[in-house]
Amino acid sequence: MSTSISIIIPCFNEAENLSKKLPRITAISEKNIVEIIVVDCLKSSDELENICNPFPNVTYLKSKESGRAIQMNFGAKHAKNDVLLFLHADVSIPENYANLIFDTLKENDAGFFNYKFDKEGFWMRFNASFVKEKGTFTGGGDQCHFFKKETFNKLNGYNEEYVIMEDFELINRVKKQNIPYSIIKTPVTVSARKYEKNSWFKVSLINGYVFLLYKLGASPKRLERGYTRLLRK
Repeated sequence: MSTSISIIIPCFNEAENLSKKLPRITAISEKNIVEIIVVDCLKSSDELENICNPFPNVTYLKSKESGRAIQMNFGAKHAKNDVLLFLHADVSIPENYANLIFDTLKENDAGFFNYKFDKEGFWMRFNASFVKEKGTFTGGGDQCHFFKKETFNKLNGYNEEYVIMEDFELINRVKKQNIPYSIIKTPVTVSARKYEKNSWFKVSLINGYVFLLYKLGASPKRLERGYTRLLRK
């Protein structure tokens, strides 16, 4: 049974966000079983390291290359514990996340969470409804992937060719290899900031378009171009 967790947080100019989130994450994490690894992007220009330094169980790393898959793999290589939890910087985990993960991994080798948005509304609840059960749209990175470390290593981690859709690509390999996984029903809370800067319709349309391209076998570069050209970050 797994007994310790390494939380890996890939970041790009997230100092302001993590200045609010790290105190809570450390407060709900037992220091003897949880380490937090913040992996900053090479292109970041903020003072994230200064935000991380006051926390004794937070390790700040700066990746030599940019890209979320690259950063997450880099963090995993430095992880000391036997469970890896990949947390996006704008996602909040429930207070009992550790026990939920340990219980899930008693019978599974991997998993992720259900999610909800931090903004109320019919359309936000509609989007979140697609990830409640195993299916085509489950497994996105906002759902906080977690793995037994040995399982993640056997999968060779995230495919670093993918700047986006690296989450679905990895979970597709989990499914194809019949690795047992489960969705935790207790939700994580996802920031709606992309929707606020764009619109629900635009973000949903872009996500659907890129997901379709991915399913049709588009190259990682084409997926990246389609997404970054259309979405206002």
